[in-house]
Amino acid sequence: MKRHLSLLFASGLYIGLIPGAPGTCASIATTLAFYLTWKIAHSIVPALHLSVTCLITAIGVFAAAEVSRQRGLEDPQIVVIDEVAGQLVTFLFLPVGAFNLFVGTALFRLFDIWKPFPIRRLESLRNGVGIMADDLLAGVYANLILQILNWLLRR
Repeated sequence: MKRHLSLLFASGLYIGLIPGAPGTCASIATTLAFYLTWKIAHSIVPALHLSVTCLITAIGVFAAAEVSRQRGLEDPQIVVIDEVAGQLVTFLFLPVGAFNLFVGTALFRLFDIWKPFPIRRLESLRNGVGIMADDLLAGVYANLILQILNWLLRR
């Protein structure tokens, strides 16, 4: 049971099993789920957004570590819960709209792939923390750029 639940969560409800670019697929799926949730609820309370992001991150650390151990790899490609958490960080405390959703997804993927300092160094952390931490910081970078862009566009 532990093995199956770890794979379910770590792979982002099996999105990580999509061949090709599972991280990008997970980022896009997260953006769509985030938007649909916002559309249904007509708003997303920042505290709830932050709480869900923290919960996914905590589950992600354990699930990613377990799948990593099972596969004998430091960061298996099928583990995409880190992209889910990082993408959610990207949208924290921002208005929901086409600009933020599209640019936020693109910026998050850019930082996640490019891994500017010190993102790459976080990968060396152990037990699932490194798998999650680099994407969380990529989300912080993307969020900061979006915050600046939103501030500039409001002026």
